[in-house]
Amino acid sequence: MKRSVLLSVVRRGEAKAVMAAARNAGAPGGTVFSARGTATHTILAALGLGDTKQEVLVSVMDDETVDAALDSIKTVHAKGIAMIIDTQGKTEDGNMESGWTLIEVITEDGYSEEIMATARKAGAGGGTVINAHGTSTEDDVKFFGSPLVPEKEILMIVVPNEKAETIIEAINGMEILKKRGMGILFSIPVRSFTNLHS
Repeated sequence: MKRSVLLSVVRRGEAKAVMAAARNAGAPGGTVFSARGTATHTILAALGLGDTKQEVLVSVMDDETVDAALDSIKTVHAKGIAMIIDTQGKTEDGNMESGWTLIEVITEDGYSEEIMATARKAGAGGGTVINAHGTSTEDDVKFFGSPLVPEKEILMIVVPNEKAETIIEAINGMEILKKRGMGILFSIPVRSFTNLHS
């Protein structure tokens, strides 16, 4: 059975209501991450996002449920965005229906603002930063015998397809990302995209 990911970015405290609406449409459940927005004030007015505390909700479900779940969460009193991402990358006919691309950059802690500034210069509006950490390896520095795992940031930027390649090239051209282990960038076509308004 083909599965898709329903991904929502909403204000802190609203993910629970979004997930409840998705469950009413048959979604099995999801995971909520704490995040912060990076949108400029112009984007804030357009999308209802900004340099605020946010939540990212990720829910994996079958294709028969995901469209109904997206329609259901449009009725929730929440501000943000929601999108459907196919786990196989493209729709059955090979097209990206929504006209949007999700760019993700996983980098060492403290670099997301610099990367977002570069993305803005290349045409991006704003993004969302999730705090994370790496997994420990044999090479990690140890403190009293326990590995010190490096802190990470995940920067998510949703952009129109026509701007995606320019923004990706600009980010890939940054000197900080040329250093080994400093970060990784990937992009995913978005099947459906909607703004959520309260």
